[in-house]
Amino acid sequence: MAARDDLEQRLAYLNLDDEDRELLRRLGPLLEKQADSFVAAFYRHLLSFGPTRDLLSDPAVKSRLLEKQREYLLSLTDPRFDAQYLADRRSIGEVHERVGLEPRWYLGAYALYFSLLTPLICDAFSSEPDHGVRAVTALQKILTLDAQLAMEAYISASEQHLEYLTRELAEQSRNLAREYDDQAARLRRTTEEARAAEELASIATLVTGLAHEVGTPMGVIQGHAKMLESAVSGDDARWRLQTIQTQISRISRIIQMLLGMARPRRSRRQPVAMKALVETTLSFVSEKMARRSIEVDRRIESVPSVIGDSERLQQLLLNLLLNAADAMPDGGGLKVSLCQRDEEIEIQIHDTGAGIPERDLDKVFDPFFTTKPAGEGNGLGLMVCKGIALDHGGSITVRSQEGTGTEFEVRLPLPSGSPPEAS
Repeated sequence: MAARDDLEQRLAYLNLDDEDRELLRRLGPLLEKQADSFVAAFYRHLLSFGPTRDLLSDPAVKSRLLEKQREYLLSLTDPRFDAQYLADRRSIGEVHERVGLEPRWYLGAYALYFSLLTPLICDAFSSEPDHGVRAVTALQKILTLDAQLAMEAYISASEQHLEYLTRELAEQSRNLAREYDDQAARLRRTTEEARAAEELASIATLVTGLAHEVGTPMGVIQGHAKMLESAVSGDDARWRLQTIQTQISRISRIIQMLLGMARPRRSRRQPVAMKALVETTLSFVSEKMARRSIEVDRRIESVPSVIGDSERLQQLLLNLLLNAADAMPDGGGLKVSLCQRDEEIEIQIHDTGAGIPERDLDKVFDPFFTTKPAGEGNGLGLMVCKGIALDHGGSITVRSQEGTGTEFEVRLPLPSGSPPEAS
């Protein structure tokens, strides 16, 4: 409903007509003389109550209040019912809601003004009692209209405030729910890691106890198989003998890797020239890359040295490079980059192999998890890589998409004030 139509409907409902306004207008000169005394009486009354007295403790607030109250009193004798009238009356309720003054206090103010003005009207119309009664009624109608508008504005502002608080509470609830989910996920990961650590501890104990027991017969079998090479004939027999030796060697490597994890040596900490380390490690696998028609794109920059164990860092890089080569048995592209990012060294190894299914990305660093065919991987290489990165205060992450390849990113922290390496 338009503001003008709304106001007209309110005036009609209150039966407030032009004659009422004319009677009130006759009170103007008299009220002008009495306005200051009425405002003073109103102010003294406010000081009698704690909430209103606290509101008036600021001199600037007191000054504005007294000025506004005088303007309001004078406006009662000559009300101009227009859009500005509606805005002024509604602003009273909005201000009271903003400063936290409850309706009981400002609704009481309308009653107080009515009690102050009624004797004035009776004196002004002492010779015209009928007009006096009508003037009092007209005053009551205007005060009722003003109270309506202020109260509606107060309720509307309160509802908007409550709606805002409700939205904020809902957002906080969603944030708490997300935080709860994140904490639960982290707890699950921690539990899984603890369980994996327990399993590895059990395996380490088992490996430590059985390594020699298993290693000795494996060595004997390997030796006899070697001796049988000259005693067999035929391609099929030699192939079977070679298969025995290959699998024995594989078993021995797995045992040695497990034994190494069960009894890890203390890491050496010294400056490691990462550019030289990356280039040296690439040279180790260059022949394998060439055999598989893998083109290597080197983007190796001069970077500061990190503090760490060069042998373990080389093991990390070698594992990642060999994994990349295994992911491209029919050839492809390998991009190896080394650069500095803020206070860290960043190493990226990107292959164009088959990629890792999304469902497996969260498990690639788990012990004994592998995407390689049975017999071609033991699922420990990436777990070792993660352990080395964490041991150096760094991190390792993986990004992959089936059909487009995989990228591993290693970040290692720099010691403060590290100068860049020479090219």
